[in-house]
Amino acid sequence: MTISPDPSFERLRQALYCGQPDRVPIAEITIDEAAKEAFLGKPVNDLSADLEFFLNAGYDYIILGRRTAGYPPIWDAARLDSYYEAQRTTARGLSAGVIGCWEDFRAYPWMKPSEIDFRILDEAERLLPAGTEIIRFVGPVFQMAWMLMGLDAFCYSLADAPGLAEAVMDRVFANTWAEVQDALQRETVGAIWYGDDIAIKSGLMVPPAFLRKALFPKLKMIGQACRDRGIPLIYHTDGDVSGVLDDIVEAGVNALHPIDPTGMNIVETKQALAGRMCVIGNVDVDLLIRGTPAQVRNETMRQIRLLAPGGGYVLGSSNSIPRAVRPENYRAMIETALAYGRYPIRDEVADD
Repeated sequence: MTISPDPSFERLRQALYCGQPDRVPIAEITIDEAAKEAFLGKPVNDLSADLEFFLNAGYDYIILGRRTAGYPPIWDAARLDSYYEAQRTTARGLSAGVIGCWEDFRAYPWMKPSEIDFRILDEAERLLPAGTEIIRFVGPVFQMAWMLMGLDAFCYSLADAPGLAEAVMDRVFANTWAEVQDALQRETVGAIWYGDDIAIKSGLMVPPAFLRKALFPKLKMIGQACRDRGIPLIYHTDGDVSGVLDDIVEAGVNALHPIDPTGMNIVETKQALAGRMCVIGNVDVDLLIRGTPAQVRNETMRQIRLLAPGGGYVLGSSNSIPRAVRPENYRAMIETALAYGRYPIRDEVADD
């Protein structure tokens, strides 16, 4: 199948607001550079080539975030080396971090919001083709905080050092909020994609009460800012977040990604949300890595048939497109979505 670029951010916007556009949009939060190069057939080593990939792969946007927009380096070089050494010498790197007490917190060389480099966004605005808009990735806050502290220490601090984990999250959020404010001033930014893993497949990583106190108010600030600007907010988290779905909705999130299939059922989740949030996902990454193109096509068509009717659905992987994904499987998912995702969805699509 030859993909003819037909970018329309309005298509994606309609789906994110639970509407039904001309066809099912596709979206990913992260696509490995090697996967992009395999798809495009040439190196993707600058912004122009990155834009060319997104267009030729059938996306209606380009996502820019921490890797390309000067995401604030929370660690300085020496402490980053120390952190990675701790990862190597402790079980799964969960016990030791670089902030273990209030003294560490006060001494830590936090980056200031004024030091964030936004030049890649300026360049993107000059190169952006008609019909395409920028999705601005921001975050994480909760995830970055526990990585700075170490997960064990972070969890113990909730009881032993009240306020420390929240203080770390507040300092991280200061930079995230600056990125949001910059994004909202750019007419070419069509959506904010906030990424912050708060769960594993068996449930939340911390009690929901802590998230309601320390994270969801921050998410609500972003949600209200997006609503004031008139753009949608997408939220990415792995794991089973069914216990806080209402909190995520109330924070002003318009779309949830990727509905982790190891912990949640995307069909049941869409039914539970009942048009309050769009769902994005969730062709299994393991299938994209280990399966065949035929299996990927069948799964993609199955999801379209089950999830696309009525709108409020964006197709993508169950997490992201890592280097291990087979190029032919990635292409099969995209081509199937473009070929069979046009509304009205045919009932027999899964049997074609």
